[in-house]
Amino acid sequence: MTLQTRSIPLDGMRALAILAIIFYHLMPHVLPGGYLAVNIFFVLTGYFITASVIEEYGQKEKLAYKRYLARRFNRLFLPLLGMLVSVTAYITLFQRDLLLNLRPWLLSSLGMVNNWWQISVGGSYFEQFYVQSPFLHLWFLSVISQFYVIWPLIVLLLMALFKDKRIIFYTAVGLSLFSALAMAMLYVPGEDASRVYYGTDTRLFSFMIGSALSVVWPLTKLNEPVSKRTKRRLTLAGFFSYAILGLMFSRMLDSQTFTYRGGMYLNSIIIGVAVILTAHPATTLSRMMRFKPIQWLGRRSFLLYLWYYPVLSLYQAKVIDTSVDPGRHILIQLAFMVILSEIGYQLFEKKRWKMTSVQFCSPADTIAQIKASGLADSVRHFSAKIAAFVSFFLLLTALAGFVQAESGENVAVEELRQQIAASQSKMDDMNRDESTRSRAINNIEGLERETVLFAHSADITFIGDSVLLSVADQLVTIFGQAVVDGAVSRQLYQTSAVIAALEKREQLHDTVVVFLGSNGTFTQTQMETFIKEIGTSRDLFFLTTNVPRIWKDGVNEQLTLAESTHSNVHILDWNTYSSGHDEWLLEDQVHPNPTGAKQLALFVAEEIYQELNDENGSN
Repeated sequence: MTLQTRSIPLDGMRALAILAIIFYHLMPHVLPGGYLAVNIFFVLTGYFITASVIEEYGQKEKLAYKRYLARRFNRLFLPLLGMLVSVTAYITLFQRDLLLNLRPWLLSSLGMVNNWWQISVGGSYFEQFYVQSPFLHLWFLSVISQFYVIWPLIVLLLMALFKDKRIIFYTAVGLSLFSALAMAMLYVPGEDASRVYYGTDTRLFSFMIGSALSVVWPLTKLNEPVSKRTKRRLTLAGFFSYAILGLMFSRMLDSQTFTYRGGMYLNSIIIGVAVILTAHPATTLSRMMRFKPIQWLGRRSFLLYLWYYPVLSLYQAKVIDTSVDPGRHILIQLAFMVILSEIGYQLFEKKRWKMTSVQFCSPADTIAQIKASGLADSVRHFSAKIAAFVSFFLLLTALAGFVQAESGENVAVEELRQQIAASQSKMDDMNRDESTRSRAINNIEGLERETVLFAHSADITFIGDSVLLSVADQLVTIFGQAVVDGAVSRQLYQTSAVIAALEKREQLHDTVVVFLGSNGTFTQTQMETFIKEIGTSRDLFFLTTNVPRIWKDGVNEQLTLAESTHSNVHILDWNTYSSGHDEWLLEDQVHPNPTGAKQLALFVAEEIYQELNDENGSN
């Protein structure tokens, strides 16, 4: 199959995309819209696949479909298989708890239907603390693979029927609108967005935007000479498109309704414009993207994508507490990603896997070659032999893990789910019927009577994440009039709509307690925005986080800074109070177990009582 000339500047765009995806997971507060970079890969895939099919059909009036699939799947399947085997072998040897439910992850990934399997079992891309598979990110490859198989056949059919490539443009535009509409209709505000995030039908618009652009502006057309004035305009438009993308990557949250009701579609259109202006040789962007380090990353972007999430997942599962010296942990994870992707690049992009397989299958020939060759060749042959044996060992180990893997529920995860579900059920009952709220209690073990009476009558609003949900039933027992608004994986910078809704329902009381920070840190600007939205006239209490992750110190430092600059901000230092009490926490060392939930509720009640009584001049 003939292909359009490779666009070197677009490799640079791939480099920026993979960096955005990695840092979205490493430091989501810095790049909360980094997940949008996946659309860059989708648009580029649509652009190049459609152009290639049109080109070959124009030359031969047919497509060597089997050869086309073989080329595409060799580039995808072999590196994917290598990663799956290596990670499964590692899990089998060192983290056997992750063998649970391993088989469906592997089979769905190899069968290129991982995205639909995750949808069918209710998997979530956005939950942080329910145990995640290191293969969570492979929904992406399944979506791309499904596009590889189906779309060329549609293009061929349209070309055969209408003999005019403009019909492909109209079809792509129509399908893109249909897909964007499907995403908008299937998305339910306030609920987990994984269905529309994973679905091939709801992500198709990005591919179709790339396909439509390939009809109007193929790479060959971009090489046509233009005037200096046009060059300046194209360069200015290119920088402007990148500025808009930068704004989207920094502001468009994965929890916003706008994101799924037009935001992603708009993002893909702007990416399409950026693709054309980046590929155009007349623009300054095109020259900038040829910078060698960017090119180096871009050529390895697919391998980096394959390895980034397994590294993050396995590292954080193995090194439980990454909160000490977080910069070092980030650098170590980045180093692992680069090293593993480079190994994959050498093996699969440079085709060195063929040499190792030959070395393994023909030991007698290998020995003869070593004897007949010089020292340098001997070293190469020996290295290839070692690599072959390592590969065989990994394969056998992975097969053993595959056979030994069991199905069922993770006990720790199920305990957390049940605890949150029980708290959520209690809160739902209270919201439906106020009479279910606890009545005045004269005594709660661990609290003075004055504290009990104060807490029971206090109008307090709690805003938080899954930590809040896991202790909500204990809190409302003590705080009888409390309003609790929690959501799994919620971040502080995702709360604008939550605050507005609470205020509209007149449930944003004069005292607000915040349980946020377990899922990531936030910037000073984001904190200032949050405080402004709550209102400086309200007493605002922040619970420090005990999460053993790289962002723990960052969260708690931001909370301390806010307390020092705002008289209405107070700290509830749960991190210090719970230190040394592992028996209060679930296996993830973040969420309190029932005993810890009670201790946390008592701690919050006592601290708020003392702080507000001191403010009022009481004893």
